[in-house]
Amino acid sequence: MRKIILAVIQGLTEFLPVSSSGHLALIQYFYKGLDDGDLVLDVLLHVGTLLVVLLYYRHDIFKLCRAALSFLPFVAQKTEAPVSEKAPSQNFLPEARHMILLIVIGSIPTALIGLLLKSIIEALFSSLVLVGIALVVTGTGLYVAEHIQGSSAAKSHISYRDALIIGTVQGIAICPGLSRSGSTISAAIVLGIDRKLAARFSFLLSIPAIGGALLLEGNNIIHLTSTAHGLSYAIAMLVAFITGYFAIHTLIKLVLRKKLSWFSWYCWGLGLLACIVGAIL
Repeated sequence: MRKIILAVIQGLTEFLPVSSSGHLALIQYFYKGLDDGDLVLDVLLHVGTLLVVLLYYRHDIFKLCRAALSFLPFVAQKTEAPVSEKAPSQNFLPEARHMILLIVIGSIPTALIGLLLKSIIEALFSSLVLVGIALVVTGTGLYVAEHIQGSSAAKSHISYRDALIIGTVQGIAICPGLSRSGSTISAAIVLGIDRKLAARFSFLLSIPAIGGALLLEGNNIIHLTSTAHGLSYAIAMLVAFITGYFAIHTLIKLVLRKKLSWFSWYCWGLGLLACIVGAIL
């Protein structure tokens, strides 16, 4: 039951803009028995949520893989014809190549912040009060993104500068209480990017971030083959996948309907509660 509860929490909060790390920090504080530092479970739950993104954006990822191959010299020679002379199936290549470059650019600050500042940030946010403040910041960011009035129509493209800013925001969001999805989507909307594209780029950008974090847990992945509770772990991963798919589908609908601020009230309430409890105890 413990694994199932954690799987549901991971699946929902990984995609809904309410901070999975913030909820985990609160769980560790209020109910230490629920999260007992099971690193194998943590890895598998993140694998489950990574699979959600891979499945949900499978068509985009397929195009990105084809575009990545086109960077190879012997493949590029076959795709150098003018767009008008290309087969319809190849017309996506310029846009897909641009998206690959955006993901690479956005991943650089994420990786640097994650590798260089992770331990420092986690130490600073071991306080329940600081986690609460971060949740309030998350809620405020969501509210601002929904109520900002742009002076022009939303952009249908992302610049390299935009990608760098969004990637930096993603790196900072390793702080418990700051939502990765909420922060990156809000940043993209504030930058004037179309909402559907903002959500799409946010989740595509999360793939190398989540994948990189899993690689850093390589030792734990090796231990998966020797665990004595393989079935319960597999069920937990499946639960995280199912709840995660529901969450990402729901979030994207709410982003398009301009309802992100709904989560602001939840983050503010939970953040205020965390601050009060942290200050008293």
